[in-house]
Amino acid sequence: MTRLSTNTLIKIAAWGGIIVSTTGFYLQTVLIDRVRNFDYYKAALKTLRSHAGAVYYLGEPIKDKRFSISDSENNFSDGQTARFRVPVTGTKDKGQLKEGIKSFKMFVGTAKEKFYYHNTLLCLVKALQNQSTLVDLRNDSYVCGVISTVDGFMNISMTNVVYCDQQGNEYTFENLFIHARNIRYVHVPQSASIITTIRNELTQTKQKVPKTSVEKSRKAKKALKLHMETVASI
Repeated sequence: MTRLSTNTLIKIAAWGGIIVSTTGFYLQTVLIDRVRNFDYYKAALKTLRSHAGAVYYLGEPIKDKRFSISDSENNFSDGQTARFRVPVTGTKDKGQLKEGIKSFKMFVGTAKEKFYYHNTLLCLVKALQNQSTLVDLRNDSYVCGVISTVDGFMNISMTNVVYCDQQGNEYTFENLFIHARNIRYVHVPQSASIITTIRNELTQTKQKVPKTSVEKSRKAKKALKLHMETVASI
């Protein structure tokens, strides 16, 4: 039996700690980059950069800095609401950008997931969240329960589930995750109109990007003035 010295054990523990911390830092970086690619994040940052007061006090260019994804009190997104506190800096000063989206539904996901959402029936399944429905699986079993979440690849998480196998045996689960490739059918409640449900879902998740006013150059102002004078003289 080989015995390891104390120094060797300390080195192994140190390297293990470095690997764990590096992995944690990398995962946080991936999540932060994903948030930065969301439309509402880009829109909020664009609005800040075009705000005259912010430009005056912070100075240009205004840059966003790394924020703490582990600060769940100030930084979170659950698919229904989102709130982030992002450090920003300029050439004159620094501050914090507080952005929040509340009281309306939004689809959170990558560009590929958004494409599936707007171009397939994923939006219909997404609209069934918080409703009780039946899901037929490819192995001839089925699941009955409340759909809690649906991601951009149509993986479904359900609660208060009754699972029935091929032999008719029933099993109850508090939570159940169903991979998209195992789904054969998702039953739409008879009381729901498919076309109306899809239209409402897409309308509610449509995000409005705030319009920003662009300062016209002196040349553009002069051309506009000449144009207005020409129109007035006709």
